[in-house]
Amino acid sequence: MMQGGGMGGMHGGMGGSRWQPMATADSNSLRDDTVMGKAYDHRVVTRMAPYIKPYKVAAWVSLLAVIVYTGATVAIPYLVKWGIDDFITPASETGVVPPGFMWVGIIFLIVTVVHFGSNYIQYLGMAKVSQGILYGLRTHMFNHLQGLSPSFYHRTEVGRIMSRVQNDVLQLQETFNLMVHTMADMLSLVGIVAIMFVMQWELALFSLSVIPPLMLVMYVWQKYAKPAFIRARRAIAIVNGALNENIAGVRVVQSLNRQDVNMGRFDGLNKTYLNAAVHTSRLSGMIQPPVQLLTGTAMAIVIVVGGRMALGATSNDAVEVEIGVLVAFILFVQRFFDPIRNLTMQFTQLQRSMASGARIFELLDVQAEVVDPPEASQMPHVQGAVDYEAVNFSYVPGVEVLKDINLHISPGETVALVGPTGAGKSTLATLVFRFYDVTGGRIAIDGQDIRDVQRTSLVGQMGMVLQEPILFSGTVRENIVYCHTAATDEQVIEAAKAVGAHDFIMSMPEGYSTVLHERGGNLSIGQRQLISFARALVADPRILVLDEATANVDSYTELLIQNAMRHLLQGRTSIVIAHRLSTIRNADKIVVVQDGRIVQMGKHEELVEQGGLYAHLYALNYSDADADADGVSATSDDD
Repeated sequence: MMQGGGMGGMHGGMGGSRWQPMATADSNSLRDDTVMGKAYDHRVVTRMAPYIKPYKVAAWVSLLAVIVYTGATVAIPYLVKWGIDDFITPASETGVVPPGFMWVGIIFLIVTVVHFGSNYIQYLGMAKVSQGILYGLRTHMFNHLQGLSPSFYHRTEVGRIMSRVQNDVLQLQETFNLMVHTMADMLSLVGIVAIMFVMQWELALFSLSVIPPLMLVMYVWQKYAKPAFIRARRAIAIVNGALNENIAGVRVVQSLNRQDVNMGRFDGLNKTYLNAAVHTSRLSGMIQPPVQLLTGTAMAIVIVVGGRMALGATSNDAVEVEIGVLVAFILFVQRFFDPIRNLTMQFTQLQRSMASGARIFELLDVQAEVVDPPEASQMPHVQGAVDYEAVNFSYVPGVEVLKDINLHISPGETVALVGPTGAGKSTLATLVFRFYDVTGGRIAIDGQDIRDVQRTSLVGQMGMVLQEPILFSGTVRENIVYCHTAATDEQVIEAAKAVGAHDFIMSMPEGYSTVLHERGGNLSIGQRQLISFARALVADPRILVLDEATANVDSYTELLIQNAMRHLLQGRTSIVIAHRLSTIRNADKIVVVQDGRIVQMGKHEELVEQGGLYAHLYALNYSDADADADGVSATSDDD
C-alpha cells in the first residue's frame, strides 16, 4: 500500500537484546570496511552459533571427518616406517620376508581410502554448513533492515549497507571453512610433533630446530603483509564506489560530456588498486621461498643427523635410528611445513573474516528507534479522525522542525498542506505513519495515541503515494496488488480503470502480465504514478497521504491524476501535499505551513481573501496553472 513497500514493524530478531552488542549500535559509527580484525574473535564465533545450529549434524560430521582425516595424514608416514623396519629391512638381511607383510599393504590401502573419504565428507559437510550460514544471515539481515526506522537510512549510505549484506556476509561465510581448516592444520601439527618425539625425540629436536627462524620470518612477513592487504581492500572499495557513482549518474555524465574526465579519474583509481594488488601478490609469493628453504633445511638436518644415527656413530653411547624412522621423519617434515604455510596464508583471511563478522553483527545490533511498547494493543478499524495535539518534532536534538502543531482532521476529510520547501509539510504528514515518534505532544487517530497501538495494525489501514513512484521488478498486476495478494483480477482492473491506467496497461505487450523493468523503467513517470494510485485504491486505506503526487508530471498527466485523485480520495481521510495549488483548490481544508508552524488554515477562497502566505503562493503559480489547464482543456476538446 505504501510506496516502497513500507518499513513496517519488523524489528528485533537475533540481532536484538538476546545478544551482547558487538559495539555501540549507532548507525553513524558503522565500522570502516577496510579495518582488519583479530584472527580469532570469540564474540563473532559465539554470535554465529545460532546460524550453525540448524546444521549442527553436518557440522559435527564435518568436524569428525576432519579429525579422521588428520589421523590418516599422520598415520601414513608411520605405516611407511612400520613396513620398512619390520618387514623390508629384515627381509634384506635374511632374504626371508617376515609373515604379515601383506597386511602392511592392506592397511595402507585402507588408510588411504579413509584419508580420501574423510576429506571428501569434510568438504561436503562444510559446504552445507557454510551455505546454510550464508542463507540464514542474509535472511535475518533482510528482515532486520526492513524493521529499522527511516532515520537509519537517512544517516547511513546505501553502499555501506549493501557492503554488509553482500560482501561481509560472503566473507563471513568463509570463517567456518577457515576455522575447520585451521583446526585440521593445528591437529596435524600437534600429531606430527607428538609422533616424532615418540619415535625419536633427539632427532625430533634436531629437525624442529628450524621453527624459531620460521617464526621470525612469519612475524616479519605479517608486519608488512597486513597493511598491504588493508591498502588493497581500501583501493578496491574506492574503485567500486567510483564505478557505482558513475553508473548511477550516467545520464548526467553523458549530458555534460564528461566521459573522458571520469575515465581518467577511474583509470587512476584502478591503477592504484592494480599496484596494491600486485604488491600483495608479491608479498604472498615472498613467503613461499623462505618456507621452502627452511623445509629443505629441516630435511637436510634429518638426512645428515638421522643418517649418522642410522649408520651408527663411533662413540659407544651413540643413538641409533632405524631406516624406517629416518624415512618417516622426512615425510613428517614435509607434512609439518604444509600446515605452517596454510596457517600463514589463512591468518590474514581470518582477520578479514572476523572483521566482516564484527561489522555484520554491529549492523544487526542497530535497534529501530520506533518500537511498540510491550502493552501495545491492536488498532481497531480506523474511522479516520486525526488529531495533532501540541506536536513538536526534531530530527536533530535542539533543532525543531515542527513547533506546537495543533490540527484536527475529521473522518473522510481532505486536508491539503502547502508552504515553502522545507517548511515541514512532509514531516507533518509522515508522522502519522509513525516513521518517527514525536518529540513533544501527541498524534491521535480516533482518539488513540498512535504510540500506544501496534504499528503494523495501524499502518495496515493507511496508504501513501510519493512524489517519485516506486515500482518493483515483476508484472504490472503484481505491482498493483503488492501486499494485497488476495485481490482478484476484477478488483485490479476496476482500480486501474478508476485511476485512468487501464488503457495504457492494455496497450502494453502482455497487458497486466507485462514485466516491468527495474523501478518501472519501461514506463513514463506519469504511468508509474497512475499504477501507484491503482495500488493504493486496491489497498482501500482508511487514511491516505499523497506527497507531491503531481510534482513531476506534465499537465495532461496531471489532469489524469487529478481525475484519479477524485476516485482515490472519496470517503477517505486524506492528507495531500502539493506545490501546484491547482490540484488542491477543492480540499476541505488547506493548512499553510511555514518554518514548522501552521500560519493559516481554511478553504481556498477564504485564504485567498485573507492575503498572507497562501495568497502570495497562489499568485505565483496561478497564471501558469490556469494556462496549463486551459491548454489541456483545448487539447482534450480537439481530441
